[in-house]
Amino acid sequence: MKKTSLITIISTFVIAVALISTLWLDDSIGSRIVNVVTVITAIIGAIALFIQFKKDKQINTASFLVEYSKSFYNDYDLLDIFAELDKHNSDPSYKFDFKKFQPKIVAYLQWVESLASLVEQNTIDLYTIDNIMSYRFFLIVNNKQVQDGELIPNAKFYRGTYYLYDRWFKFEQKRGLNIPLASDGLHLTKGYQENIVQTKKKINKQ
Repeated sequence: MKKTSLITIISTFVIAVALISTLWLDDSIGSRIVNVVTVITAIIGAIALFIQFKKDKQINTASFLVEYSKSFYNDYDLLDIFAELDKHNSDPSYKFDFKKFQPKIVAYLQWVESLASLVEQNTIDLYTIDNIMSYRFFLIVNNKQVQDGELIPNAKFYRGTYYLYDRWFKFEQKRGLNIPLASDGLHLTKGYQENIVQTKKKINKQ
């Protein structure tokens, strides 16, 4: 039996008890029972709302992941970019041409800003997105050309990316996972700590 159906049955039962108590029992006893039943009904209602919220959140997360996969794999330019980034990860001497791919990289980073907002609001958790997104995320933000050409000079426009990196990097460390290009990690760049401090101040004000 589904949880929502069970809750509906229980709610109907307690309401029926409340009506019987009001109509047939002594006023003092009946009023006490009604008060108790009212509290129980309120608790059940809160539980039902919580379950529905969790269900909606799961559905929204699933929809987000499906849309992400569809948009990513239908964008051949992005696939080319990450193929190049992967070559650089495998062979540090391989030169990644940042200028050639800059417009698409900027578009991807703007999408990361939206993702960071969802994580910050706890709409999506890192555990859910880690397996399908972490490798590409670290592959791009830990690339020296991307850092020097976009993330560092325009840091004020990428506060979400810095915030997401800070949380995600610590998350991966706790799990003991290897992070792509960790030796050139964004956390090692000039001004990183200042950007993180500014980002946290901005979030705390909201």
